[in-house]
Amino acid sequence: MRGDRTINQAEAAVVRRIFKDYLAGKSSRTIAFELNREGVAGPQGSQWGPSTVHGKPKRGVGILNNELYVVRLVWNRLRYVKDPDTGKRVSGLNPESEWVVQAGRAAQG
Repeated sequence: MRGDRTINQAEAAVVRRIFKDYLAGKSSRTIAFELNREGVAGPQGSQWGPSTVHGKPKRGVGILNNELYVVRLVWNRLRYVKDPDTGKRVSGLNPESEWVVQAGRAAQG
């Protein structure tokens, strides 16, 4: 079924902790520093940085701004194109009218 997700309990505990710490007044920088100090693996095994925690609200990235965590799934928010000069892939925000939004249901974990 489109939009179904399975919760990874270990990762979910980290996400809940990030929200709890942020609501308690900790900055994104402090949260990232503490996670790294404790050896908590970041996304894709990398280290945590402040932008990994807070991201960019308009782009819907970062733990605190990812709508997936409030069970709102958004497809087609970003587009990726290859820069002809550098050969690197760069992202751009699609117009909001092109986004595909679906309210999900919380997965049982």
